[in-house]
Amino acid sequence: MCGIVGILNGGSPEVLQRMLQRQAHRGPDDWGIQWFAERSSGIGHRRLAILDLTPAGHQPMVNSTGTRWVTYNGEIYNFWELRAQLEQRGYRFRSRSDTEVLLAAYDEWGPECVRRFNGMFAFAIYDCERHELFLARDPLGIKPLYYVWQGRLFAFASEAKALLALPELSPVPDEEALLSTLILLWVPEPKTGFVGISKLPAGHYAIFRDGRLELTQYWELPLPEPEQQLSYRREQEYIEHLRELLERAVARQMLSDVPVGAFLSGGVDSSLVVALMRKAAPEAELATYTIAFAPEEYREDAITQDPHYARIVAQHVGTRHREFRIRPAITQLLPKLLWHLDDPVADGAAINTYLIARYAKRSGTTVLLSGMGGDEVFAGYRKHLATVLLERFGHLPRWLRTGIIGLLRNLPQQAARYRIALLRRLHRMARPLQMSPLQAFIYGFVYCPPELFRRLWRPPMPAYEELYPFRRYAELAERVRGASLLTQLTYLDTKLFLTGLNLLYSDKAAMAAAVELRPPLLDVEVVEFAFRLPDRYRIRGMQQKYLLKRAAEAYLPKSVLYRPKAPFGVPLVSWVSRELGEAIRHWFAERAGLHREYLNGAEVLRLLELHQRGQGNYAHLLWACLGIAEWLALWSEPARHDGVELAEEAVAGVEIL
Repeated sequence: MCGIVGILNGGSPEVLQRMLQRQAHRGPDDWGIQWFAERSSGIGHRRLAILDLTPAGHQPMVNSTGTRWVTYNGEIYNFWELRAQLEQRGYRFRSRSDTEVLLAAYDEWGPECVRRFNGMFAFAIYDCERHELFLARDPLGIKPLYYVWQGRLFAFASEAKALLALPELSPVPDEEALLSTLILLWVPEPKTGFVGISKLPAGHYAIFRDGRLELTQYWELPLPEPEQQLSYRREQEYIEHLRELLERAVARQMLSDVPVGAFLSGGVDSSLVVALMRKAAPEAELATYTIAFAPEEYREDAITQDPHYARIVAQHVGTRHREFRIRPAITQLLPKLLWHLDDPVADGAAINTYLIARYAKRSGTTVLLSGMGGDEVFAGYRKHLATVLLERFGHLPRWLRTGIIGLLRNLPQQAARYRIALLRRLHRMARPLQMSPLQAFIYGFVYCPPELFRRLWRPPMPAYEELYPFRRYAELAERVRGASLLTQLTYLDTKLFLTGLNLLYSDKAAMAAAVELRPPLLDVEVVEFAFRLPDRYRIRGMQQKYLLKRAAEAYLPKSVLYRPKAPFGVPLVSWVSRELGEAIRHWFAERAGLHREYLNGAEVLRLLELHQRGQGNYAHLLWACLGIAEWLALWSEPARHDGVELAEEAVAGVEIL
């Protein structure tokens, strides 16, 4: 895991170094640049040493003929197999790094080499003779890759903030990105928070040559016709096949020359990964990490914490388990996180990820495996089940449907606020019940519905349904129009929600602490298997992730597998009622700034008052408003964004159990 940068046809070694410095947190172990003065081009690298810790793994790295240079971020888990194939073709290697194998693979197979890689990666290869740049990003978008293209000038980086070190580029907010944050809490790719900066889409490679950029999609989620789906005679065959894939994925992702541990929330996915780590390494000392907030923080949030189950799993598997119970100074932590996230993301899970990674690093762990991706791929989110049930709801008599919708609409807002989770969810269902199932999935679970958006958003806007996030969803939904409803839902979440939010904050928040995060459930073989399953093996009756849980029964207690799902979140309702509420009031009642051009401060304060009086739960929407205000200030005021550092008091009251 590292940070990569590059410039073609512009800049200078000094500019390249400034870009690299913006990503110093991604690679504290080594750095280097290679500048080609005659072409005004160069590439750079910050190294977090994971495989082959010797200087032989230094980057940028050159091939054996001196014609191509690579800067690479990620891991190729099958590099030993590829190395053996290349050695049979006459290649010789001087290191034990996957970087050298990747570069030789490109020499041998060209752009098609990416189809042979099992791993997570974002890399660039510069061909000195042809003055050509090749870029590639892994199939699921686990690793980030940003770029800017202005005529003949082309530049790329692991993080957008590095590109903003270019003299030609200013941090101009992208209006469509900001409204996406208000509606969804995140920005669908390929957009970023900045005008002129884009993300290379997951599963794509690109070639920049002679001032032209050509993108090619090399991988797509499988969308088989019903007769092409997996079709075993017995359910046990599906279970055994999945177990084989999961065991292989976790075993190869434990490959490392530094200590490997795991996030352990106590949920199904992280617990399964930890159990499989123990199967792969029966005698190894495994470190697991859990975060918890003080119990009083959760009184208003109607959510449960997972640490109890994490402790059960840790004892069952036999790990060196550490639980961090904290009370963070969230208003001081927020600017630091937004600087690292690059995009205006308003998901509290980024806080958890950063704090766990931070303490894991201090405890001696550099690589963490996580359960990320299980919900998107195996249909584990409540909205998946809700949408499937909505499809069944449509078969009820019209008079009954009308009566149910009326009942839900009239639920008191106060009941939806305090600890009554069921009523809160029922209240949110009223609007989706009036839509088609797919429309409900796209429009019905937003955090800023049309009536609120019109009052909050100040710039002129088209119809709500024509806004960027919905156009992007509609564009991808068109690709899977003929598929089953459940396939459409998991396709959209895997292509948009997973890549645009969950993988983004996972990478950025972990790398802020110089920790590599690996998600074995997103192994390409596992993902392709899941998308070839008949629907009944992802949701059966009311049971979500059906086959994954059946497969996990070989490794974990049923009390862990078949319990109510708990989100990987923070006590946001409580925070907005207290310290975050004060920050929101400061930003929108007192402080001038760019945020006032986009958001109606009076409406933000009205929602805050309703929330604090218990007349509605607007915690996520208010968090998004605060995040947008902080993010705009961060990038419009140079003194704030040029090297934000976290004060120790931002994490107060840490208790290690």
